Amino acid sequence: MRLGTIVGALVALVVIVLVVLPTPAVQQDNVGTASAGFVLGPVQVFDGQSKLDVSYIEVRDGRIAKLHQQVPNTDLPLIDGQQQWLMPGLIDAHVHAWGNALEAQLARGVTTVVDMFGDPSYLQVYQQSRTRAQPQRHADIWGAGYLVTAPGGHGTQYGLSVPVMHSVDDADAMIQQRLAQGADFIKVVYTHADAVYDHHPSISLAQLQALVTAAKRHEVMIVAHIADHQSALEVVQAGVNGLVHSFFDQVVSDRLLQELVANEVFVIPTLVVYEGMLRQQVNAQYLLQNETLELSAHVRQQLQSSFPVNLLESYYGLAQQTVKRMYDAGVPILVGSDAPNPNTAHGWSMAMEMLLLAEAGVPIEAVLEGATVLPAKHFALGQRGRIAEGYRADFLLLNDDPRSDLTTLIQPQAIYKNGVRYQP
Repeated sequence: MRLGTIVGALVALVVIVLVVLPTPAVQQDNVGTASAGFVLGPVQVFDGQSKLDVSYIEVRDGRIAKLHQQVPNTDLPLIDGQQQWLMPGLIDAHVHAWGNALEAQLARGVTTVVDMFGDPSYLQVYQQSRTRAQPQRHADIWGAGYLVTAPGGHGTQYGLSVPVMHSVDDADAMIQQRLAQGADFIKVVYTHADAVYDHHPSISLAQLQALVTAAKRHEVMIVAHIADHQSALEVVQAGVNGLVHSFFDQVVSDRLLQELVANEVFVIPTLVVYEGMLRQQVNAQYLLQNETLELSAHVRQQLQSSFPVNLLESYYGLAQQTVKRMYDAGVPILVGSDAPNPNTAHGWSMAMEMLLLAEAGVPIEAVLEGATVLPAKHFALGQRGRIAEGYRADFLLLNDDPRSDLTTLIQPQAIYKNGVRYQP
């Protein structure tokens, strides 16, 4: 198969069935009132970056009130942590959410998600709940709402009435419109003018530059969907804050690495989708053949699906090399699953993406940081992604040290959201 056709397949990376499933009315959470608080311990604490010299976590009103080395003198109930490992709830930096997606994410230990394209009305429904530290049965969500694309461009094929960009004069209106609809950041789709592979129409480089300028004027972050190396180079040079996919048409060049570092651009590789296109091993190894996991028929179908193209497995090596070179150069690598695209399922694929990043050569502690601290930092998610006083009591209890065994994330022993243990 021609490389151009392979790269063209990447343009399809977004919600394949977005228009098929209507967004249902959101039901109110039924998990009771917030507890007065508790103390959890003894536990071994990984705060998202390193192991802390504390053993007890005091939680009040949905937040971490204090960290203790010894059992505190308090009237709060003590929950035996049995020396298990405690770490922040995971943050999936690239999803497409509708229906029960946020519930499915929380059920697997993902306490916050970043939505890269969807109906803004869904985002609006959940924006209020993320500001309150009350019991809830779903992950919090930040999102872009509608992406910015050209007439007939990527994102318009799913049946949503996505407002499109016609000229450079539309840039400011595009930004204002998305912000008025509740967007937390702007996402743009771009393909360079000389691309020879099959792709949807794209905005021009001049339109991209005008959009980035308008985003900076409105002080809002802008990220880019790209499908190849040259498009990545042009959006980084234009001034975007992040790439929400990597690429595998070639290994990242020194020039692009220099631009990424100089412009402080982060990257969300979404390797798990590429792995499904090119290799299809990770789900079988860690999920589908694990008889202890309760995978629904629908989840199994998703994890066994792939884009309907014949691709060479060797191209996956290019994606792996690119991620490793980016990390070694100092580019922030954020973890995002791109669920529910083929080869992924909400919640389940977060651990798969982390395993793939580690396999590509990113150190495990850096992978864990990319699933907690870094997305909270780059998407300004507030006091999330850390085990620290004042932060949300969003955390996981694990059997083993995640720094030595990422597979322990597949089956968390307990999940806490806003200080309340999640019960399926």
